[in-house]
Amino acid sequence: MTWCFKNRIVRGFTLVELQVALLLVALIAVLLVGALRLSSQTWTKVTEKQDLSEHRFMVSRLLRKHLSNMRFLRVRTDRSVIMTSFLGDGEQLHFLAPYPSFTNDGSLYWWHLKNHWDEGKSRYELVMDYWPYLPGASVIIDVEGNLTYEEQQHSSLVIAEGIRLTDLQYYSRDQQGIESWEDQWEPRVATPLVIRFTLTETDYNGIETELPEIAVAPRFASQQLYTETERQ
Repeated sequence: MTWCFKNRIVRGFTLVELQVALLLVALIAVLLVGALRLSSQTWTKVTEKQDLSEHRFMVSRLLRKHLSNMRFLRVRTDRSVIMTSFLGDGEQLHFLAPYPSFTNDGSLYWWHLKNHWDEGKSRYELVMDYWPYLPGASVIIDVEGNLTYEEQQHSSLVIAEGIRLTDLQYYSRDQQGIESWEDQWEPRVATPLVIRFTLTETDYNGIETELPEIAVAPRFASQQLYTETERQ
């Protein structure tokens, strides 16, 4: 197809050429969309992995800091047994520590670090129950190894969803210098020198991932701290 303007011949696009051009444009658009989609998926996966790593790090850091800050006082049970303010087995811990906040006034609280099964979400969550420490009051230890005060309600902090506490062990050294790792810390006047445990993470597909082992050495384990009653 040609046009003549003052003895000048201008040739336009034929229908076949136009179709070829449109086809090339369409192919380029498809390639660009595919590349953008792949880039978006890659970015999403990288972001999810980064968020997951940061979440694991924050949970680990919180537990390390809070457990290393626990205090050891002598307390009396409802059966008149004197024990150190620490109790634990393979999946839970009871200990004394300040509230994990920059605004706390130094008051001590009993903490119960444990696994809690959420019926609604059908998965475990890592929880810390807490209640104020009452100097001189007797503590109650039930048949399941839980430590409470009589007629006192606790509050709860959810540390992480889909994470549970496993393989708790306690390192101790007796008066003869014999060292050992124990799976359960029963009521006694000694203090654990190191606490180690593993966090097991379960995703929504039920796939479990065992995170690196965490070991904490409480800063005040070697100090001799007593209650006001004992000092008198």
